[in-house]
Amino acid sequence: LRTPIIVMQILTQFVSITGVTLPLQYLDFLQVMTFMSLDLRWLTSPGCVLHLSFYQRLLMSTLVPLGIAGVILAPRTFRWCRPRFTSARLQHVYEKDLHLLLVFAFLIYSGVSLTVFQTFACDLLKYDGPNGTYFLRADYTIQCRTPEHTAYMIYAAIMLLVYPLGIPAMFALTIRLGVIHSRECDRPRVLAAATSFLRKPYSAHASYWECAECLRRLLLAGLLVFIMPGTAGQTAVACVFAVLAGMVYESVGPHQEAGEESLYRLGYGIIAASMFTSLLIQAKYVDEYSQDAIGKLLIALNVLLMVSAFVQAFLVYRKVRMTTGPVRQSSLFGLRKHSSARLQEINDVEPAPTS
Repeated sequence: LRTPIIVMQILTQFVSITGVTLPLQYLDFLQVMTFMSLDLRWLTSPGCVLHLSFYQRLLMSTLVPLGIAGVILAPRTFRWCRPRFTSARLQHVYEKDLHLLLVFAFLIYSGVSLTVFQTFACDLLKYDGPNGTYFLRADYTIQCRTPEHTAYMIYAAIMLLVYPLGIPAMFALTIRLGVIHSRECDRPRVLAAATSFLRKPYSAHASYWECAECLRRLLLAGLLVFIMPGTAGQTAVACVFAVLAGMVYESVGPHQEAGEESLYRLGYGIIAASMFTSLLIQAKYVDEYSQDAIGKLLIALNVLLMVSAFVQAFLVYRKVRMTTGPVRQSSLFGLRKHSSARLQEINDVEPAPTS
């Protein structure tokens, strides 16, 4: 389901960055489907009710994920501190924590990176004073070029290393380690399983494609805050980025499965079409009737993408079940209610034939 999630993240954040006009029913659809983005920007949504400033939302967006990551890695830390303590359940959680961390980083990447970039985006309001005053674009109650804003810019620069740059670096490192361990180790199950989320959908020649995906998400839903803000030029650049990203994908062909490839093509087509539609509306080349028709078409394409993704997930589930036998009850992200000893016993025997 990663393709629909990425598409929803890019579209909702593109609208948030540019404030562009899209067909009304399509905007309503994106608003309803915001939950599909799963980028955890809801952590700061109470800011409107609680009157949180942008600085407070920045702190929440960057510190809360670090706290969650600490909780995910707590069993590993406990095992390092207490190496003699053994528990089958703790061992199983320990084997899954890196996988959980990678999935979590994938989900929050776009949203947190966007918030970090917004710290550096200021607008000059010339009517305020003889020479004008710079205000933060994301929150016009905050004045830029003040000691407080400088301090938060330094903080955001540090978070720039943690999120927009740090997460792709973590992905690249774990992919590299996963490849090395799969070649050299006799029992590479733990690390291979953890990195399969990043490597499994892609061919061997494109093992690091997830890092390229991070760059695409930054270009389409992050760095746009600095490019001709509030103008049709900003949307035009977004269209160019979307088309170039599609061309790079077609030249590399990273996906192994034809189904994943078709989903990805539909996804980048929806992104490019949505951005081009917003550009046409900004340039006033589309009348109200045409907007209504285009909006319905874009909604239909998004629904098709989500339905196709769920159908493909079901087919993969059925294929795995037919290959390995009945699938055991699993909790979120594959944490199963079985001890690692039992799992080891199952792995050491031949799979039973299914009826």
